[in-house]
Amino acid sequence: PPLDTLEKAVVSTQSTGPEERCIYSAGVACAMYLKHQLKEGEKIFLMGSNGFSSVLKECGVEAVGHGVHEPMDLHSFSTFQPDPTVKFVVGGFDPQLTHTKMTKAFIYVREFGAEYICTNQDLVCPLSSSRLLPGTGAVLAGLTAALGHTGKVIGKPSPIFFDIVAREHGITDKSRVLMVGDNLLTDIQFAANSGIDSAVVYTGVTKPKDVTESAVKPTYCLNSVAELL
Repeated sequence: PPLDTLEKAVVSTQSTGPEERCIYSAGVACAMYLKHQLKEGEKIFLMGSNGFSSVLKECGVEAVGHGVHEPMDLHSFSTFQPDPTVKFVVGGFDPQLTHTKMTKAFIYVREFGAEYICTNQDLVCPLSSSRLLPGTGAVLAGLTAALGHTGKVIGKPSPIFFDIVAREHGITDKSRVLMVGDNLLTDIQFAANSGIDSAVVYTGVTKPKDVTESAVKPTYCLNSVAELL
């Protein structure tokens, strides 16, 4: 899937300094956030793609739970013993998510106090120009419903994402930052939550009538990113 490909593409940038790193996905931001939250010896329980797992590893975040889980019966669930070093349950785009993996995540959060965070709550993600797939928010909907909350979102539209990038690059003057995107509910709302200007581009999911009807308003409206040049 595109999300997995993106994560793999940015893995190599994690060994560079902030001045060279210019690509940040929600997964990368999540990994950087966890790197500063975890103490030595602490781990996360991961629901995510292979690319996300690689990004976490590059950032020094130790994860358990990634990959395929064999189905468990009710007796097995009753005797399941979680890893006591797991302090976070992390949800991302996981094409291998099963009831067994979701139940383990639920036990970690509900019974053992692990904090639940996720990369984003996107309901769909593009596979191509003509096909969409259920996104991270849709994949994690069962766990979200069982827990009764979405957890802490690190990616757009959360301002946590901006804070991570700003800290990495020493950005203190928000007036010099412009968020450019095509989605009002993620890109433009992210800008509003982060206190920065925004420009919506009409080459994606948002059209002029959507801006008129939405409570989320961009600073600028563009027909193409070429108008920025």
